[in-house]
Amino acid sequence: MIPTILTPEIAAIGIALGLLFSLVCYLTTNLSPGGMITPGWLALTLIEDLQRAAMVVGITLLTYLCTRLLQRNVILYGKRLFAAVVLTGVVLQAGVYLVMQTQFPLMYANQTLGFIVPGLIAYQLERQPKGATLLSVSTVTLANYVVLMSGLLLGLLPSA
Repeated sequence: MIPTILTPEIAAIGIALGLLFSLVCYLTTNLSPGGMITPGWLALTLIEDLQRAAMVVGITLLTYLCTRLLQRNVILYGKRLFAAVVLTGVVLQAGVYLVMQTQFPLMYANQTLGFIVPGLIAYQLERQPKGATLLSVSTVTLANYVVLMSGLLLGLLPSA
């Protein structure tokens, strides 16, 4: 049976698999799938709560659009661009968190990484071709998801 709340062991395995798949993706295609931790975290989120994963996609799009607007007024490149994009993502995600925590208090349980993931994806959308970035994030996340779900369904991973 698939646990509704992922154990720390499964989370560690999910992040580790995401790192492995991200590294393979980067070494073979020279594309970053939204950062090294992103696919692992997204796969875990897909297993636990599909609505939260959809929200990450929305916040990522909003972060990207806000960054593009910000670039019209401020010169952003390198580390300044990275900091601005991730900070924008964190602020947007925190805003959504503050609005939704009263209505859905369990939606954000253990979501520390979830605050930076939209910024990491949006940063890669700025640096790489958009289609290739979206394809690499989707492919690596899906591979991670399939491996994790297979392990859970076959009872190979520890459960609560």
